[in-house]
Amino acid sequence: MPLVLFVNTFLTNGNLYLEGSPVWEAASVPRREQSLSDATRVLDQNVWAGSAVSAAQPLSWPRAAFSYYDPNLNLTVSVPASTVPLRLERATAFLAQHYLTFPEALELYSTSYEKIKIGPIELENTDAASSTSKVPLYSSEVLALVRPLLNDSNRSTTMWWRAN
Repeated sequence: MPLVLFVNTFLTNGNLYLEGSPVWEAASVPRREQSLSDATRVLDQNVWAGSAVSAAQPLSWPRAAFSYYDPNLNLTVSVPASTVPLRLERATAFLAQHYLTFPEALELYSTSYEKIKIGPIELENTDAASSTSKVPLYSSEVLALVRPLLNDSNRSTTMWWRAN
């Protein structure tokens, strides 16, 4: 399936962000497209700030009248409803590269226990011996890019209040 913006991807071509990356350059075009689609699918599961343009849209972007504070620029950035924020484009590209490098990141890991003891609590995971290092679903770079775009109910505001 070809990549279609706002249908199955947030970024139709990762070359702008990944040109020169050995992992990206070595991947076939269908594999690149699949990794961009996978990255979009995973990123789309986040709870984004703002609201969708339409209840019928297949992905969570585009957003209506969306703006966010960019900590790197130290200013508020407005995003037109017909576009994807550059931060989300970059996050999609970098996450696609992450999945090309570590395809096991998309695998669902089952957790089974050989032994569970209730008092004093003790668990023994049989999967731990077989997989010594699990690759995270997101890289820290991707998390840093999308954090300002997320709906964060714990985010501090400029409003001061007193509980008593």
